[in-house]
Amino acid sequence: MSEEKKVSKWETMTSGIFRKFLILLFVTYLFPECSSFGPKNSQSSLIIIQMTIVKDEMILDELIDPRFQKVTLRKGEKSIEYSESSGHYYYFQNLKEGQYEVYDAIHLLNRGASDFAFSSTKQPNKIDIDFDIDTVRKSRVDLQPGTVIFMGSFHVTVDFKFQEEPKITIRYSKTNEEELAAMDHLHKNFPRSGWGQKAKNRVKLLSSFAQ
Repeated sequence: MSEEKKVSKWETMTSGIFRKFLILLFVTYLFPECSSFGPKNSQSSLIIIQMTIVKDEMILDELIDPRFQKVTLRKGEKSIEYSESSGHYYYFQNLKEGQYEVYDAIHLLNRGASDFAFSSTKQPNKIDIDFDIDTVRKSRVDLQPGTVIFMGSFHVTVDFKFQEEPKITIRYSKTNEEELAAMDHLHKNFPRSGWGQKAKNRVKLLSSFAQ
């Protein structure tokens, strides 16, 4: 085989692999509902939490929308971490019926929403959210089989103090408007998943109440 034919064959192989890689990226990032995010069976349920954080330090927060690296619910003595997130929404999927409540959340200060590390002489390396008893009580939901429910919104504010522990304030709310926004976000971002379809039905119901 001549050198030209060898080069041509190699270029054909690499271009084919590159095309397959691009298709995989396209499917993964533009169609996230094609992943494992979806109900296992008709009895599986989903809980949605909205959680935001605002900090009075790190100018980079103006450019980077901070996220939580860990958000956990509790059912009895069992803790459950979120399985998917989108924007400021965290999804706990394929849960069994029972009573659930918010448990804990962690935001890494050296990450924010990116993989780049930023340091500060007066910051701890993470913000560990300690929910008070009243907030935990308000967050409790009774989950029924085959449902998608909104637990509520947790808005965290962090006030850094020089050479002191930061002051953390948590505001909890759960309004019809917040639930409608959460369901609408789920449906629009995962329209072909089972969860997205359930959210669509919930949006119709909530919208009828608002009229």
